[in-house]
Amino acid sequence: MDPFKKRRGVEGSWGRVVRNMSFQGGGAFHTGTLLAATDVYEAEEEVIIFMDVSGVSPENLSVIANETSITVSGERKLPVTENVTRIHQLEIERGFFERTIPLPKSVDPSATSSTYKDGFLVIKMPKIKPKGKIQIKVT
Repeated sequence: MDPFKKRRGVEGSWGRVVRNMSFQGGGAFHTGTLLAATDVYEAEEEVIIFMDVSGVSPENLSVIANETSITVSGERKLPVTENVTRIHQLEIERGFFERTIPLPKSVDPSATSSTYKDGFLVIKMPKIKPKGKIQIKVT
């Protein structure tokens, strides 16, 4: 018997709590019972979002973007559990989720694309190119 097994489980749970409370980069607003783990990357021409939405059907996902943030919502439902009389372990998060993620740069939401592959939602958003200085007429 491993005397540290229980401690490692608690450390893993606390690690998830700490990650979910992270405010780096302005933080993400989260509602619902499920927290879909998300990575945000910035490339030269675009911002890329990877979101773990395994178990959620693509047709049950909603993605709404504007120039400065993106909101993804959906629901991971319970699997069919006919004839189950007892649950011995329950670790997979289920339920409704909604995440609003602030973006590191302004993007063009009309040119945003998304794909769903192997349980990940991949969203690519081209950055808006700065227009430089403009003269404002004073009236």
